[in-house]
Amino acid sequence: MHMRDSELVASIVAGDPSGLAAAYDRYAEPLYKYCRSMLSNPPDAADAVQDTFVIAACRLAELRDPDRLRAWLYAVARNECLLILGSPRPAPRITVPPGMTDTVIDITEGAAERAELRALLTTAARGLNGAEREVLELQLRQGLETAEVADVLGVSRSQAAALASRARDQLEASLAVLLVGRAGRDDCRALNALLAGWNGQLTPTLRGRAHRHIKRCATCTTRRVYELRPAVLLGLSAGAAMAAAAAESLRLAAGVPDDLKARTMALAAGQDPGAVAHRTVAGDRAGPFGRHGFPGPLPNPGAKAAPLSSPRRRTVLAAAAVLVVAVGAVAFALSSGPSAHLALADGKTAPAVRHASSADPATSSGGLEPSTTAPAAHQRSSATATASSKAPSAAPATTPAAPVTTTPPPVTATLSVSLLGSGVSLQPGAQITVGRFGARLSLKANSGPVSWSITASGGILVWPRSSGTLAAGSSTSVVIASVGRNVPGATLTINPGGASYPLVVNSRF
Repeated sequence: MHMRDSELVASIVAGDPSGLAAAYDRYAEPLYKYCRSMLSNPPDAADAVQDTFVIAACRLAELRDPDRLRAWLYAVARNECLLILGSPRPAPRITVPPGMTDTVIDITEGAAERAELRALLTTAARGLNGAEREVLELQLRQGLETAEVADVLGVSRSQAAALASRARDQLEASLAVLLVGRAGRDDCRALNALLAGWNGQLTPTLRGRAHRHIKRCATCTTRRVYELRPAVLLGLSAGAAMAAAAAESLRLAAGVPDDLKARTMALAAGQDPGAVAHRTVAGDRAGPFGRHGFPGPLPNPGAKAAPLSSPRRRTVLAAAAVLVVAVGAVAFALSSGPSAHLALADGKTAPAVRHASSADPATSSGGLEPSTTAPAAHQRSSATATASSKAPSAAPATTPAAPVTTTPPPVTATLSVSLLGSGVSLQPGAQITVGRFGARLSLKANSGPVSWSITASGGILVWPRSSGTLAAGSSTSVVIASVGRNVPGATLTINPGGASYPLVVNSRF
């Protein structure tokens, strides 16, 4: 039975794995092709799709209108891709990206002409800016409605409509420059001079200059009308030809990996500690959602950074990179002390960026905070009670009672450790998997106060603090992250108690 999107949402929110599996079957393929348009590495695109459905499993209840499921999934997937790119403004391609081969060989009549039209689309799209290419990827190639494009980009419907209209106009202008430039340069000396040394490819700047000339030049305008006639474009108008080429490029693009569904479902619905931890980190990393339940726009990370690539997602090359990922991934409600620092392999500390939160005044500035060192042990002071009485003036004097010193019964400070969200305490020696966004641990004082500390072996970081003091019954959380992908023999030692936990770095989690 074909379920409506609203029914899929209700099923997923109710925790039914079959609902998530049905949503995956319906949308994973186009989402993967969308992510491939933004990312150059197929495994990165697979990871983005995987975590889109993992986030759906834990955050879809926030969507106010269940009929907007498709746009919601695209919005989440877009943010996942932006996290990988390290840039708030991607430059998607509206055709098959480099290195991505077609999975379908078109042997039907007219296949060669359609292939030529797709190649024309590829080149014409290079004459657009990033915003224009993005809206065309969503609307022209992926087939989203204007309202859905607005939801995905986080703009108003009127803004999305205006952006789509301009993008289509600029795509047609790019197409005109290509066809006129290739066929009519010899007819116009000015155009020939403008395109001197041209290699047949377009940039937004070249497209703008050439198209302005074509509109002013009678010779080039005549050539433009001739070159854009339907007979040249498989009997279609320029707009219809580009739409047909975009739709066919989507159909022929490489599909989602065969093993991705099983991997996604295991992480989205599994109850093992690794899956629970992955859902917790992915759900937190998605950040705040707006009043309609759509993910908010990602903050501008500042200077443009080159994307990090690896066989599986990104390889974190330095501690700073791990912190950037951790800040984007985790929102902490810290329960002890205002200071934050990193535990390095040599036992020293270094300041770390805290995630700013309106609920945490100490972190609202978003800047670096000075490091402090927590006391090695908490000293309990003895309570001394002195009883004395003073007789009235008429009464005989009494001898004051000698001070009585009482010693409270000893308190054993104990600490329980668990993967955040699992509710299952980790016994000493239990293995902890550190994924690409770290492993998130919960520390709870069973009695107290408890002064705790964490020592990590080389290549492992503890964020945002590696020591502190917890009142009885209170808890805090930390992220364990790795500097590199391979950290053999990594361990974590947690005091009090000196419990040791072996760490396994796994970039798939």
